[in-house]
Amino acid sequence: MRTRIGYLAAAAALFAVLAFIALRVEGGVIRTHGGDLLVVVWLYLLARATFFASPWVMATGVVALAFLIELGQGVALIERLGLGGTTAAELALGRHFDPLDLLAYALGGAAAYGADRCVLGRS
Repeated sequence: MRTRIGYLAAAAALFAVLAFIALRVEGGVIRTHGGDLLVVVWLYLLARATFFASPWVMATGVVALAFLIELGQGVALIERLGLGGTTAAELALGRHFDPLDLLAYALGGAAAYGADRCVLGRS
């Protein structure tokens, strides 16, 4: 799993899980915060497959990006940009601020970092 291909394969598998959650899971913690946690792990895997940086830098960057997107939801960024009602923008940026999402993002970053360091043997 140390290769870029390994990260891409893991990202593809996780994308399938995320798609299943988005299409088949109705409400509840899995749909709301579980998906948020997993999307951070997914973004981490994509970043590790694409860029050369330490696991710590990648995890921190992905969590920071997720926090910025969530904070953008808090200030109605999608409406300010004139993208309200645009499906792609709503999927990428979201619409509703939830402070618990910040916790889910942090846990996702910690899970990705921990897996990369411990399970995958990265340093």
